[in-house]
Amino acid sequence: MTKNMIFESLVETVSAVDDDIDASVLRLDETPFHAYGLNSLSQLRLGLKLAELYGVPFDDSDSLLAVSPLGLVTLVERRLAGAA
Repeated sequence: MTKNMIFESLVETVSAVDDDIDASVLRLDETPFHAYGLNSLSQLRLGLKLAELYGVPFDDSDSLLAVSPLGLVTLVERRLAGAA
Protein backbone atom coordinates (compact mmCIF):
# COMPACT_ATOMS: atom_id res chain seq x y z
CA MET A 1 0.00 0.00 0.00
CA THR A 2 1.55 3.31 -1.05
CA LYS A 3 1.21 6.71 0.59
CA ASN A 4 -0.70 7.96 -2.45
CA MET A 5 -3.23 5.12 -2.23
CA ILE A 6 -3.81 5.79 1.47
CA PHE A 7 -4.07 9.52 0.74
CA GLU A 8 -6.76 8.86 -1.90
CA SER A 9 -8.74 7.00 0.75
CA LEU A 10 -8.24 9.90 3.14
CA VAL A 11 -9.60 12.37 0.58
CA GLU A 12 -12.65 10.21 -0.04
CA THR A 13 -13.20 9.76 3.68
CA VAL A 14 -13.02 13.48 4.45
CA SER A 15 -16.21 14.05 2.47
CA ALA A 16 -17.97 11.32 4.44
CA VAL A 17 -16.79 12.78 7.75
CA ASP A 18 -17.54 16.45 7.09
CA ASP A 19 -19.40 17.47 3.95
CA ASP A 20 -18.55 21.14 4.57
CA ILE A 21 -14.89 20.44 3.73
CA ASP A 22 -13.72 20.76 0.13
CA ALA A 23 -11.65 17.58 -0.11
CA SER A 24 -10.18 18.68 -3.44
CA VAL A 25 -7.93 21.17 -1.63
CA LEU A 26 -6.26 18.54 0.57
CA ARG A 27 -2.60 17.92 -0.13
CA LEU A 28 -0.28 15.17 1.05
CA ASP A 29 1.85 17.51 3.13
CA GLU A 30 2.23 18.92 6.63
CA THR A 31 -0.60 21.46 6.32
CA PRO A 32 -2.58 21.05 9.56
CA PHE A 33 -6.08 19.65 9.29
CA HIS A 34 -7.47 22.76 10.99
CA ALA A 35 -6.18 24.87 8.07
CA TYR A 36 -8.57 22.89 5.85
CA GLY A 37 -11.43 23.50 8.26
CA LEU A 38 -11.49 20.16 10.09
CA ASN A 39 -12.11 20.43 13.80
CA SER A 40 -10.81 17.92 16.32
CA LEU A 41 -14.01 15.85 16.21
CA SER A 42 -13.84 15.57 12.42
CA GLN A 43 -10.16 14.71 12.66
CA LEU A 44 -10.93 11.99 15.19
CA ARG A 45 -13.68 10.54 13.00
CA LEU A 46 -11.39 10.65 9.96
CA GLY A 47 -8.65 8.71 11.73
CA LEU A 48 -11.04 6.12 13.07
CA LYS A 49 -12.66 5.59 9.65
CA LEU A 50 -9.25 5.10 8.02
CA ALA A 51 -8.23 2.69 10.78
CA GLU A 52 -11.42 0.72 10.17
CA LEU A 53 -10.96 0.81 6.40
CA TYR A 54 -7.42 -0.56 6.61
CA GLY A 55 -7.95 -2.79 9.63
CA VAL A 56 -5.24 -1.16 11.73
CA PRO A 57 -5.39 -0.38 15.45
CA PHE A 58 -5.87 3.26 16.42
CA ASP A 59 -6.40 5.02 19.70
CA ASP A 60 -8.30 8.29 19.79
CA SER A 61 -5.05 10.08 20.53
CA ASP A 62 -3.46 8.65 17.36
CA SER A 63 -5.95 10.51 15.20
CA LEU A 64 -5.46 13.74 17.10
CA LEU A 65 -1.66 13.58 17.18
CA ALA A 66 -1.45 13.05 13.43
CA VAL A 67 -2.23 16.71 12.77
CA SER A 68 -1.85 16.73 8.98
CA PRO A 69 -2.75 14.57 6.00
CA LEU A 70 0.88 13.45 5.70
CA GLY A 71 1.01 12.62 9.40
CA LEU A 72 -2.16 10.52 9.27
CA VAL A 73 -1.18 8.75 6.05
CA THR A 74 2.26 7.97 7.47
CA LEU A 75 0.69 6.58 10.64
CA VAL A 76 -1.63 4.29 8.67
CA GLU A 77 1.30 3.20 6.47
CA ARG A 78 3.41 2.33 9.52
CA ARG A 79 0.55 0.42 11.14
CA LEU A 80 0.04 -1.54 7.93
CA ALA A 81 3.73 -2.38 7.78
CA GLY A 82 3.63 -3.52 11.40
CA ALA A 83 0.66 -5.79 10.69
CA ALA A 84 2.44 -7.54 7.81
